[in-house]
Amino acid sequence: MIQVAAAIIENEQGRIIIARKRTGKPQAGMWEFPGGKLEAGETPQECLKRELREEMQINIEPYAWFGTNDHHYGEKHIRLIAYKARFIDGAIKLTDHDEFRWVDLHELGEYTFAPADVKFVEMLMADKRAMKGDEPSGEIVAETEENNEELLDVKSTLRQAYDNHADLRNSAEMEGWKADERDHVLDVFRSHHVRSILEIGAGPGRDSLFFKEHGFDITAVDLSEEMVRLCKEKGLRARVMDFYHLDFADCSFDAVYAMNCLLHVPKAQLHVVLTEIKRILKPSGIFYLGLYGGMSTDGIWERDTYKPKRYFAMYPDEEIERIIKDYFQIEDFHTRYMGEGNPHFQAILLRN
Repeated sequence: MIQVAAAIIENEQGRIIIARKRTGKPQAGMWEFPGGKLEAGETPQECLKRELREEMQINIEPYAWFGTNDHHYGEKHIRLIAYKARFIDGAIKLTDHDEFRWVDLHELGEYTFAPADVKFVEMLMADKRAMKGDEPSGEIVAETEENNEELLDVKSTLRQAYDNHADLRNSAEMEGWKADERDHVLDVFRSHHVRSILEIGAGPGRDSLFFKEHGFDITAVDLSEEMVRLCKEKGLRARVMDFYHLDFADCSFDAVYAMNCLLHVPKAQLHVVLTEIKRILKPSGIFYLGLYGGMSTDGIWERDTYKPKRYFAMYPDEEIERIIKDYFQIEDFHTRYMGEGNPHFQAILLRN
């Protein structure tokens, strides 16, 4: 399977750029949303930024996953991953296409698109029809854009913070209670005959290496390039990846392991991440979720010692249980005391 990213790029007038494949290319003469094939270790967002600089000499900012479409061109299987993106700057100069146009949504049906792109054309036109006669107010549009910008800021800050502290986390001694938790999870994975595990927010790969040494097929992903570098130095299969969009097929893993990473997800976005985890888990798959909680926070943690300070979303026990029950079956929920005035640790064992 070949993984390809496509950008649905909007300008200030709300028009979308489409490009026509030049002679000599597969599907020559057909239109597409520009993008290209992911290189090893790239996220779709990174791929799109690189490809649009190379193909059109413009800068864009992908801000929201739009959809995924698996398509077969004969024996070639591609997975097309579409992201909405903003046009930032640049004068378009084509290297891989022979024409481009900025079009309104209602004009998309006038063009013949490459088959893999047709699904996204239909989705965009359906969105347009759904909005017709019920246009969102300027306040709602502004609020949506503000939320997207906030999420990008959260991710950028997290990436920088963990890049800055990667070596420190790699050399730090593991706390005893965390080792106990990990041993408990190991027993659970064994008793449920788990073979393949995805660790999200893997950090320097200490836990992934532990599971690999105990015979599991482990894949590690993290937003921080420095953390992924440390994972690879340990001989782990690791990729830079945003867990808002897990770049794996449906039902890929027997288990997902998430130790203290989802606490960096703003509460308004938690449903996006839980949906992705549910998608890539096999039926009856196991999901171990570790969080700090027992109190309610949703913003920069001023007591954080990292620079820049990180975003923390914490939940009272009853609240996080209520949210998670909409996605998974809770097999076990226990807490660990972290000291007076501190959040406690929430250990949650879930089944898909």
